[in-house]
Amino acid sequence: MLASIRFALLLMTGAAAVFAHCVNAAEDAHERGPWQIAAGIGAMVRPDFPGSDSTEVLPLPAFNIAYGDRWFLNGDGLGAYLVNDGRWLLSASIAPDMTRREESDSPHLRGTGDVDRTAVANIRGGFRVGRVTATAAVATDIADQGHGTTVDLVVQSRTEVTPRLALNYGVGARWIDDEYATTFFGIDARQSARSGLSIYDIESGFGDARVFVNAIYQLAPRWILSTGATAARLQDDAADSPIVEDSDYFRFDAAVLYRF
Repeated sequence: MLASIRFALLLMTGAAAVFAHCVNAAEDAHERGPWQIAAGIGAMVRPDFPGSDSTEVLPLPAFNIAYGDRWFLNGDGLGAYLVNDGRWLLSASIAPDMTRREESDSPHLRGTGDVDRTAVANIRGGFRVGRVTATAAVATDIADQGHGTTVDLVVQSRTEVTPRLALNYGVGARWIDDEYATTFFGIDARQSARSGLSIYDIESGFGDARVFVNAIYQLAPRWILSTGATAARLQDDAADSPIVEDSDYFRFDAAVLYRF
């Protein structure tokens, strides 16, 4: 049952986490009603696992659904806005954490064991001044897959290049707790004996820092094209882990959506 629930969350909200930003570009194109719905198809390119030097391509559905100013299914998962007045934002949601690792991803990982995807509970708070938004999001593993708790800090801005083209861009950093750090970057005695990698103890700290840009283009009154790129670097003890093959990584996404 738990596996089925996790799969449903991944299908419904995993893609939304990547492509939610693209819907906002057409908000002024139509009269707002209680339901705001956009759906389409997209793909994401990302590292096979945190610290991998190879990538995987994930074809995914993409959508963003909102009812009024309260309920949503978008990049924050499935949840509700507790505060949403245009300047301050506070939301609570359940969402997927699609980060995972399998021994089959690389010969380098043999003996380290698999780490499954999971579901997390999110609390996100933000403050907007003009075109600049600062957010802090706390995510906690609620499916007991070893993902622990993370805190993401992001500052981003938005620029309308033309009436149809908008850019979102900014910087971010992620703090990871002891559990997350140990699961994805640590090597215990058993894993060391099986893999040949050195024992590596790691504690909480900053896991990565990143810069990103998203381009959102309104193809037609109801059609939206979105592309995004992120460049990131693992930090501190995470970057020094024996599991890590490359501390620098990139992530790309693209989607086409229809706004109903």
